[in-house]
Amino acid sequence: MKQEPLDFRLCNSKPKPEPYFVARSTASGVCIEGEEHVRLGHELDGGLGRETDGIFGRWDWSGRRLIVENDRYGMYPLFYSTWGNEIRISPAIRHVLAGSFPKTLDFGALAVFQRLGIFLANDTPFEHVRFLPPGVRLTWANGKISVEPRFSGASQVAPKVGNFDEAVDQYAGLFAQAISRRVPPDGGFDLALSGGRDSRHIFLELLAQGHAPRRTVTVQGYPPIDDEDRLIACRLTQATGQLHDEVDYPASYLEATLQDIELTEFCASGHTWLDPLAGYFSHRGTKCIYDGIGGDVLSAGHTLTEEKQQLLASGQTSRLAENLLEESGNEGFIHSCSQADFRKRIPRSVAIDRLAEELAQHCGAPNPLLSFVFWNRTRRCIGLIPFGLLRDVETVFCPYLDHDLFDFLMGLNPAYARQGLHDETIRRSYPEYADVPYESRSTTPPRQRELDRYYRKAARETLLYLARNPGLMRSRLVRTGRFAAMLARSSVARHPGKLWYLQPLLRRLEMERAAGGIHGL
Repeated sequence: MKQEPLDFRLCNSKPKPEPYFVARSTASGVCIEGEEHVRLGHELDGGLGRETDGIFGRWDWSGRRLIVENDRYGMYPLFYSTWGNEIRISPAIRHVLAGSFPKTLDFGALAVFQRLGIFLANDTPFEHVRFLPPGVRLTWANGKISVEPRFSGASQVAPKVGNFDEAVDQYAGLFAQAISRRVPPDGGFDLALSGGRDSRHIFLELLAQGHAPRRTVTVQGYPPIDDEDRLIACRLTQATGQLHDEVDYPASYLEATLQDIELTEFCASGHTWLDPLAGYFSHRGTKCIYDGIGGDVLSAGHTLTEEKQQLLASGQTSRLAENLLEESGNEGFIHSCSQADFRKRIPRSVAIDRLAEELAQHCGAPNPLLSFVFWNRTRRCIGLIPFGLLRDVETVFCPYLDHDLFDFLMGLNPAYARQGLHDETIRRSYPEYADVPYESRSTTPPRQRELDRYYRKAARETLLYLARNPGLMRSRLVRTGRFAAMLARSSVARHPGKLWYLQPLLRRLEMERAAGGIHGL
């Protein structure tokens, strides 16, 4: 009998407040606001002489000095600003934006983001707000700041692997070790399960080590669709005898989009479908989950074509930057929906220069393109799923980011990934489940009538939202008249499509509002 998806839509519409800290040096001493000692994420003891593993951010105020530290990858989001004699820091960019510094835009960063949907390195939308770099110790005292590396960084030495079979064996052993270092707490854990490889590998290895989840859960695709994610996850849990839930897609595309914009701090896109998952974990009081971040890109390399590899390996960073921007296909959208002054400040040439500059930082890595993708797309965009959208979960274990496993995969010959490294590792490690397929691109098409109704409703809700917030219509970034016209057409169209324009334009408007208006255009 088919299971009806559970409805946990927008259960977490009021996520818990995020901590912040402000220190301001004055003639009469230092004034402070916020929490003086904060621990975020989770830390794992690497053992004698080894780096602290885990994904975390922390700060301590001694009364005279602020010390901020984070994990090796800078995966846990911490935003900060230094202006005059003041420092502000928080995992929530809105707390940082409460400072008195100018809210001028970082046009180079936005030129890239508007085209690729990611911020590079430590960029944010704002010139005076930065993302804490990977693995550092930031120190602030008497208005002076220093940022120094804490970790030696990922190994630059290629692993000793003679052939594909050896790569599979080493991968299996290192992954099992990564899970053994991340034993679930006494209260147990829940596990999001898809039809792909990353969550399956985690799920089966946890079972192999005697750790069964309280429940597994899969989010149903947009809108009602018999997608393979759900069907395959159900088949796998039945084969293993585990309990499985299915969670319905968001009832309101607008509300999910606004939630996504807020919880990803204006720095990512396309995560709206996961909002019900956050609601599900909130409803269940989930304290621990496992996330597959990094698994796909590190061991499958789907985005790492040989042509791109060769361009970066040969130092042709500008040409590669042009190719990457060309793939996005966003130039027409930027031209038609952006205010003229904003459009002039984010031309394609600026995006090429900024992107080429970042690409050049990875030319010396064993696998340059993988290095670029991980430290930018994975760290700055995908990382805001487990540590942004799912921030209310106390512990989010990320086994693919185990230091030993990460170094192995990052230095491995990329040809092994193209030969099916991850598939073969899972097949050999858990042969009894080898007959359960993975998701493919072919899914049952959604019912057209429900699809059309869903997005017409979203267009109408957004028009009403703009009418109730007239200040948004005075944007210096968005041609709001055109935005409203697009929404009006979609609200009555027979087949409105997926409203691809809704999230990027709403993000700009909400970003502008959070900053109290945009200056410097």
